[in-house]
Amino acid sequence: MIQTADRARPPRLPWFVAFLAKRLVWALVTLVIFLTAVFFFMQVWVPYSWATQFMVGGSSAFEAAREAAGLDRPLVEQYADFVLGLARGDLGTSFRGFPVADAMTDALPITLTVFIAGSVIGWVVGELLGRLGSWNRGRFSGAAISVAGVLSATIFPPFLVFLLVRWLRQPLLDAREAMGLPTDSLNLWRGALIGEAGAPTQGDVRWLVALGLSAALVVGLVVRSYGRRHQLALVEGLAIPAMLLGVGLGIWLSGLGAHAIDLLYRVEVAATTGRGTPALALFGIALISFGQVMLLMRAGMEAEGSEDYVLTGRAKGLTERAVRDRHVARNVMAPVLAGSFLTFPTVLAGMIIVEYELEMQGLSSVLFDAIEFQDIPVIMGVMVVLGLIGIGFRLVTDVTIASLDPRQRRGSA
Repeated sequence: MIQTADRARPPRLPWFVAFLAKRLVWALVTLVIFLTAVFFFMQVWVPYSWATQFMVGGSSAFEAAREAAGLDRPLVEQYADFVLGLARGDLGTSFRGFPVADAMTDALPITLTVFIAGSVIGWVVGELLGRLGSWNRGRFSGAAISVAGVLSATIFPPFLVFLLVRWLRQPLLDAREAMGLPTDSLNLWRGALIGEAGAPTQGDVRWLVALGLSAALVVGLVVRSYGRRHQLALVEGLAIPAMLLGVGLGIWLSGLGAHAIDLLYRVEVAATTGRGTPALALFGIALISFGQVMLLMRAGMEAEGSEDYVLTGRAKGLTERAVRDRHVARNVMAPVLAGSFLTFPTVLAGMIIVEYELEMQGLSSVLFDAIEFQDIPVIMGVMVVLGLIGIGFRLVTDVTIASLDPRQRRGSA
């Protein structure tokens, strides 16, 4: 019997959904393997006896804390409890008696503000300089861009912190005075310090700044990409600044503008501008990260500049900007993004050093403090959070590459 029509095929998932689901599964598997390796390493190789000298009551108090945390049981049981706790969102209890999740909640907005904002700004600056520098035939400007990129990629983070505090502390104070904000910010937070109902706390404002800044940068990048694809120079150039300005205006209209600015100057009331200044740390991360992106972008642009499609585009009368941005830069962007993700550990290490040297009380301060006291639950909590940040960056990178290169979507649905 001859069939007159084939059966209708079931609808396929959009490539974005299938691709993201597959990448998410692999990212979670990678995270589990990473945390498993760290867990057993910490339990087997880290000595506990050295930490007893820091605890009131000596070894007996420490052993009691270990027993309360369940660390006197077999490793397999401890690992099972660790995995089940992660599934419930419970990171355990510190040896010093406080919930690990509370420490992560207090430190995470500082790290998000510094790391995500600094990395994104550094990437945008590096991509722009690499794109323009490869097409710039001037010897002096090209050499200056190359030198700046090499210095950024090789600078010693503690030395960078010294330069930032030495040269930018006073300009920050001058800018603060020009905005009419007092040098002593105690009055801004007095209501929260004395327990006044409804007074904004530092933790609430930290999260507001972190989430607002991250959302502004993500939306700005999307709008910027749209403007470049459709050759809207004004949209491309103003996308990120406009989004940042919009978020800042929204925070200011909410009545928390002065509080948000104060937290960018000092991570807490007792800190001084210079040490403990998120704005300086953010600027430092941008300086550390832009050079590697710029060098990758410039090398890719110069390699693609001799391809036949570049000569064809020029022969058809396309402007140099159209050839550079719509064709060459688009082809180079995918490998640059992949290469940029490989530099993620370097930027993360730089962020940890900068944040610690500036006394930011972010994840790096929590990590170094936990290492000093051999506080294993807190160390594991920091590793979990850093692993989740890495997964987030990996997913964003993979989806962006797939949107630029359709060949990466094959087999996703």
